[in-house]
Formats: sequence, structure tokens, C-alpha cells
Amino acid sequence: LDQNQHIYRKVRCVGQGTFGTVVIYRQCPTSNQVAVKLSRERLALHEANILEKIKDADPDKNNLLKLVEHFSLQYEHCIVTEKLDQDILHYMCQQSRRPMTVSEIRPIAQQLLVALKALKSMGLVHADIKPNNVMFVDHANYPFKVKLIDFGLARNTYKLCKLSEIQNVGYRAPEVVFGLPKNESVDMWSLGCNLAFMYLFRDLFMVTSEYDYIANDRLNIDRWSCDSLELQDEKEFKSLLKQMLCVNSRKRITPEEALRHDFITMKHLSKCRFHPYGIGPWSGCRHTRLDAKILRSFTAVAWL
Repeated sequence: LDQNQHIYRKVRCVGQGTFGTVVIYRQCPTSNQVAVKLSRERLALHEANILEKIKDADPDKNNLLKLVEHFSLQYEHCIVTEKLDQDILHYMCQQSRRPMTVSEIRPIAQQLLVALKALKSMGLVHADIKPNNVMFVDHANYPFKVKLIDFGLARNTYKLCKLSEIQNVGYRAPEVVFGLPKNESVDMWSLGCNLAFMYLFRDLFMVTSEYDYIANDRLNIDRWSCDSLELQDEKEFKSLLKQMLCVNSRKRITPEEALRHDFITMKHLSKCRFHPYGIGPWSGCRHTRLDAKILRSFTAVAWL
């Protein structure tokens, strides 16, 4: 690829889907690696415009994908962004499909809440938050530092009323399913589903269609923990999930409120800061193995 100041040399293809192909290129003469998304011009221009808006709002600070440049090439449009590491789904598969501990989920949740807060301030809705669209920046050097990616389906909040179908079906907010008025809170619902996925390594709503979604009127989430501090931490995690997965979108927790929740602030662990579990919000803790019988036994998170 040859574009103005940069020449891009192909390194490898990393993904191909309905909306385009993602290829890693090396910039010349800097040798910096970047990710280039090639897709049909009309679709790509929409995403590029969203990324331009995000670029002006400090994407590094707000944990959002950073645009380098975009340009047309024959019949395709190229969106050049920073190169990231791997997405949440691939990471968990590499970890022997081990669910994450709540102390691992916390920094990810905090960063994504910051991202949603920033999008809300810009009047944007991501509309496609799922494990594949949350990527580690550089997990080896910056553990659990993440960014929200893929803004191909993002929309201005005021335009949501014109859309009848958004979000992946398993992460779709009730107001979308039932055709009710919707706003940026649809992203909070999807984020709650994503955090539950990290906790269970399975979708909270095991559905393939909206009919299955409606029929699944209760959901259970539980894991076995023997450490008293971990039990308290999981209690706060489930408290946050319940508020993120509130069926009534008007009562659903906002990003600003969620960032003040005890699970994020670790207020409930403040008296245990010298305990190995409560050293800090970025620290890991031992993993507790799941018991399939216990997994089915706990409390309803939504549809209350």
C-alpha cells in the first residue's frame, strides 16, 4: 500500500469477515506495525468518521481504538489503526478456557466503563460490544490493559430510534428486542453480558434467536469460592451485574454511577489492603475451579 507519507508492507492477515479483512502492515520507513481494515467504501467511511471523532477525544485515555489514517484504494477503503494484541475470547481460549477471576475482571470493567462514559459524552453508541471487540493492548507488558474496538455499527445516539436491529443477539438489550425507545444504555447491557461471559466462559443468554431470548426469562450465575474476601468481592461483582442488566433501561446503571460502585472502587476491600487478595485493583488472585452443579444454583441477575 502506498499512501502519501507512508508506504505499508504486508506482514500477515489476521481476520476476515462479512464487513472486511484485517491485515497487519509495517509502516515504512518507521517499521511501526499497524492494523489495516479493508472493506467496502460506504461501510468503511462511516466507521472512519466515527474514529475521527474518537481521535479528537483522547482515545488512549478513554480506552478506545486509535485511528492513524484512512484512504481509498481502488474499490476498497482502508482504515489504518494502532496494532493491538488479542481479543478477550482468544485470550480465554489460550488460558485453557479458564473463566477469569473477579480481580482480573475488575480492571477490564473499569476501563470499559471509562470507554462508555467517553462515548456517551460524544453522543455515540457502540452497539456491538462483545468479547471479540475488546482487545488487550499488550498483555505481556501491560497486563489487563484493554481497548474497545470495531466501530462499524456505532451510531449517534439520536439516530438509534431509526434502527430496529442492533447488537449481537446474545448481547442484545431488552428494549432492542421489544422495539422500545433506546439510548446509550444498550451498551451497558451488552457490557454486563460481556463481564458475565468472562466470569463464566459461556454466554449469559444461551440464545440463537430473539425467540430464545424472550423464552429465557431467568438466568443463573454462580461460582464456588472458599476465600471470604473473594466471596465478598464476588458479591459486589454480582451487585454491579444486576444493575447493568436491569431490564428497565431508565433504571439501568450509568457509566458514571458504575465507576463509583464498590466493585470498581474496592471500597469493600479497603480494610484488607495488606491481605494478598486486596493488594490492588490490578493484582491477580488465585483461580477457583468451577463446579458445574454449583454453577446452576445461585441468584437471578436480571428479569426481576
